[in-house]
Amino acid sequence: MKRSESCMIVANHRTRLDWMFLWSVTGRARWSALIKIILRGDLKHVPGFGWAMQFGGFFFLSRKWALDQSYLTDKIRYFTTATEPHKLLIFPEGTDYDKKTKARSDAYGEKEGLPHLDYVLHPRTTGFIHCVQELRKGNVPALYDMTLGYPKTLPGRGEMDLITGTMPEEIHVHIQRHNMDDIPSEKMDIDKWLRELWYEKEKRLENFYKEGKFPEEDPSKPYFPPSADTFKIPIFVIWNSGLLLIIYLLYVSPVTRSFLLFSNLVLFVLSCLGHIEDIDRKFENNISTPDHEPSSESNSS
Repeated sequence: MKRSESCMIVANHRTRLDWMFLWSVTGRARWSALIKIILRGDLKHVPGFGWAMQFGGFFFLSRKWALDQSYLTDKIRYFTTATEPHKLLIFPEGTDYDKKTKARSDAYGEKEGLPHLDYVLHPRTTGFIHCVQELRKGNVPALYDMTLGYPKTLPGRGEMDLITGTMPEEIHVHIQRHNMDDIPSEKMDIDKWLRELWYEKEKRLENFYKEGKFPEEDPSKPYFPPSADTFKIPIFVIWNSGLLLIIYLLYVSPVTRSFLLFSNLVLFVLSCLGHIEDIDRKFENNISTPDHEPSSESNSS
């Protein structure tokens, strides 16, 4: 997984926290700051997390294709022309796996005459097709297919699990690279390609939950070198020390409480007005655009 390579990433959406668990992969690959995730539009207004994701340049969809099509086109054009390589993560299933979404997926599959799936949901292909076609225009070279498996504890309550500490002891991620040129170009063919990819993922997960690991796994040959975990403990200490300091200051300092209230009000207003979401693009444009036009005169020798 090359840091210098822009790419598209697709993954199954087993829990509401999959996107956070994938940071264990992106952190070791040294490109957590480069990842952009396609999410539901209402998530961008969640205090704290939502604002941070807007600052990170994540994509937020309204789930109305008439609006999302032009929005995706505009965002992907920036994605493919930015000075830094970016990684675009999309969950084609469109939602996480639970009893209700599984029932809807089964009903859809039965109506369309599609194979029955037990470990994944039927993917929604419209947005995926559009992303592939636009990314190909920007010469993005690769698509990474990631399959997440949880052999032990499976988070079942989403964000509440962060509070209760019900976290998986192990997260297994199967990664397969596909050249973008190997993906078909016509809409119907891309649709078929994605569905076949998902049927393969279904078989892979069926075997995973029987064996407790993916067939290609070899504990003696880790995918990332030991140096990838060099900063794990220092980051843990710094993060938690900072969190405890903030809690302490909120308890003892009226100034800290007033500042937090004021800054949250400002961010809430800016978020509602849409001034946070594209701040990374605006910042990059200001850097790449010169303050004045270069002189048209030239020296002759």
